[in-house]
Amino acid sequence: MIVFLFLILIGGVFLWADFQGPEKVSLKPVHSFGFMAEKAKDLLVQEFDHQGHLWATRGFTIYRLKTGEKAFTRISRIPVGRSVFWLQNFSLIRALTAKTECLEMVVSADGRICAFAAGHLYFQDDRDKRFRPALKLVHFGWGVGRGILNSGILRTSRNRLFVGEYFRNEKRAHVKIFRSDDFGASWSVAHEFGPGEIRHIHSLQQDPYTDRLWVCTGDTHGESMIGWSDDEYKTIHPLGKGSQLYRTCRLVFSGDAIYWGADTGLESCSGIYSWNKVRGELTRLKRIQGAVLQGTRLREGTIVMGTDREGFPNEQDDSVRLFIFSGEHFLSAIECGTWKNKRPGFRFRFAKVRFQRNQDSNWLAANFINQKEVRDGDLFFISEALLKS
Repeated sequence: MIVFLFLILIGGVFLWADFQGPEKVSLKPVHSFGFMAEKAKDLLVQEFDHQGHLWATRGFTIYRLKTGEKAFTRISRIPVGRSVFWLQNFSLIRALTAKTECLEMVVSADGRICAFAAGHLYFQDDRDKRFRPALKLVHFGWGVGRGILNSGILRTSRNRLFVGEYFRNEKRAHVKIFRSDDFGASWSVAHEFGPGEIRHIHSLQQDPYTDRLWVCTGDTHGESMIGWSDDEYKTIHPLGKGSQLYRTCRLVFSGDAIYWGADTGLESCSGIYSWNKVRGELTRLKRIQGAVLQGTRLREGTIVMGTDREGFPNEQDDSVRLFIFSGEHFLSAIECGTWKNKRPGFRFRFAKVRFQRNQDSNWLAANFINQKEVRDGDLFFISEALLKS
């Protein structure tokens, strides 16, 4: 009996410590993907803030790595209440379900956080800094959808945010872009796509060179679009639509071009593209196998695109890769890992990479998800100099 109670006590202590998460998560040097990098254990990348600090999450717990430091510090936790998704605070549950991505968040210039978690958008109350739910997205949950993708939340100014709905939408219902003018405390509808117009929203982004707002949608030919807006999504003008070469999950911006990878299984549309802002010309920079889900541009102009594996016809193997460009010039392809949970069932998940939400850092912060060679949730830092060498 004493041994049994002792084991319960030890188990309880372990679960409590796992729920709390460590106060500090240090960066450790590792040799991965053919070069040296640094790794933080069990953290999911979010974004760099205005001061260059990097934010990451562990379940529903938020961490920050200040510029120049070598360890993340635990900041706060999103209180998702009685939701069953609360269990994702535990690393064992995240491992068993192969679901590391359970929180998306953005940070204001003065350090306030707005987060999407367990189907709700949360804001920090100015009075006590506690997180409070402000908007419930009805299209969220098992069998329904993720609610938003990691590029589907956008901060455009001190207090203004936009969020785009992402869900399975098998009946092709209307899809909304929501807007907040008080950093998440209240929300209104900025734009509504009509029934059958699109399936869902892949990304909302702002071109840092023009301040123009962009939206990317999917999934079929008629539903795929890359569009822009000069009036905060009241009206949307297509750069291109009606083909899966315009089906993408992330745009990458430079002063004279916009880059993207096609999120498609069609060989005829597969590839990485650029669109010249001055000439309005579209160029396929490279044909690739598989879909591209992530992309970013680093401080010195290096562009990184990440492919996934999900069973598309244009996949010739199970390997996830990074494609490195200097402007429109292809530099290299880096093989990362191989698809892990690929058998249909509860644990099935795409093999993919996840980058920081914004661009212009001199580091690539990346998670390599559902791959045999890398633990899910480990966050890797790779310098721009190494990527382009």
